[in-house]
Amino acid sequence: MAQWVNVGARNKSDGSDIPTKKALKDAIAANPSEVELYETTMGNDGIVWQGDDLATNDVKYTVTGPNPYTSRKWYATVERLPSGKITVK
Repeated sequence: MAQWVNVGARNKSDGSDIPTKKALKDAIAANPSEVELYETTMGNDGIVWQGDDLATNDVKYTVTGPNPYTSRKWYATVERLPSGKITVK
């Protein structure tokens, strides 16, 4: 059974929000280590994953963007497959 984690996404280099789902897809495709996913679940906030360091054990990261606290304009699901490929749906 899949485990779902609620997260936001930002650029690692400057901490800025990723503005669109397409921008998230492009950033992960170009350099996943430059994308940070940060947990937003109460009590677990502060946990951060780099795009290239995501779990592969059937964990799905539900992204709310561009900012889960101030602007919820798009949603995406990020998953790292056992092959190592990262998908954004």
